[in-house]
Amino acid sequence: MKKRWMLVFLAGAVALGVWLLGNGTEPVQVNTTVLKAERVEQTVVCTGVVESAKATGVFLPVPCIVKEVNVKEGSRVKKGEVLAVIDKRATFETAGNDVTRMYLAAMAEEITAPESGVVVAVNALAGAPTEAGTPCVLLALERDLQVRLCLREKDLQVIKQGMPVRLTGEGFSRSMYYGTLTEISSAARTDTSAGIMVEGVVTLDEGQRDDSLRLGLTARATVVTKVNESGVLVPHEAVLSDEKGRYVYLLKEGCAVRQAVEVAAQVKDGVLLADRSLVGQTVINNPDKIHQSGMAVEEAAS
Repeated sequence: MKKRWMLVFLAGAVALGVWLLGNGTEPVQVNTTVLKAERVEQTVVCTGVVESAKATGVFLPVPCIVKEVNVKEGSRVKKGEVLAVIDKRATFETAGNDVTRMYLAAMAEEITAPESGVVVAVNALAGAPTEAGTPCVLLALERDLQVRLCLREKDLQVIKQGMPVRLTGEGFSRSMYYGTLTEISSAARTDTSAGIMVEGVVTLDEGQRDDSLRLGLTARATVVTKVNESGVLVPHEAVLSDEKGRYVYLLKEGCAVRQAVEVAAQVKDGVLLADRSLVGQTVINNPDKIHQSGMAVEEAAS
């Protein structure tokens, strides 16, 4: 009989503990957010390198002896800036025919940059003649600068040509540059550290190029894959999951109420929900102390 009463007592104690857990007089302090419809971007982040789409050669109409070279590989030059100076007198003396002398008479001594850009290669040497068909200097023109990206295999399902891209870099003078993903390679390559990669090209928008976009600098690219103009965003930590699926706790009349949710996407600033009917509801941001639906809760003082 004594043992029987002991079992009854233990069962009652457990029942009382459960009741106190869910309906105790001390509500759990919670932080909340009132859900609203807002503009939500889905993005993919990757890295890239500033490069030139092509190199433009500065040619001379006839072989000439170079007096001095004013630039080197990596030099940034403006349109009209002197790249090299030819020795017209020495060239004239070694000219083999009247056609060469005619060209020399019409040529300026200074070889200048046709447009602003970066020197990719210098073939001219002071005191030496230029070779026929070989450019004195190769320039990567400013208007041809682009960013080559490394796209991960897992992101190719959502990344498409024509998507807008935001670019940042530690060496850049602006906090943000804008461009468009204009090319995705048809071939993949294997990176020993990152796995399967596919290259993409970002063309900078008009007015986005400046002197800080140096060849070879690393860029961080954010590709905007989708925009939801009226998305419902909740903090990452607000979404829980169990064998029944994903859910959040809503604050309703002083209680935490479980609400099943469908996740549309994980984004930088939170979790995008598919159900817009939750707009206006109050979600609990820190549900880690909530053990069951119906527990008494109250908003923590700010």
